[in-house]
Amino acid sequence: MAGFDARDIRRAMDVYTRDNVYLGTVLAVLPGPALLGPPPAPAAPPQGSAPDGEALGPMPTQPLGNPGPRTQGAAAAFGTSGDGAAPLGHGALIVGRWWGLRGRRIIPLDAVQTVSLERVVLNRTLAELERA
Repeated sequence: MAGFDARDIRRAMDVYTRDNVYLGTVLAVLPGPALLGPPPAPAAPPQGSAPDGEALGPMPTQPLGNPGPRTQGAAAAFGTSGDGAAPLGHGALIVGRWWGLRGRRIIPLDAVQTVSLERVVLNRTLAELERA
């Protein structure tokens, strides 16, 4: 299961099953207990490289004010620092149609396969959801 945070899944996103059945929109996201997993790996020491790639391009942009070569280089961990978004853990989605008046159901976050733009796709079919 992928770990989602509060920015990944939000209200009004469309929810579909694995067999492409529309279930409704996300009415609420209920965070749950934190995911248990391996401890994070210790951070590697900052690296450096002689060429920064800026000299290899057709036109260097760093002298024009582009901070990218400094902030996204190896010494800055390629711009991948954490952003502090709250993880959702083992939470759930409340999904329904017509503002929750029809087809309202609670779906655990471990049933989410992918999140893309405004769409949440589950790893279960409609038949599997109805059996559960």
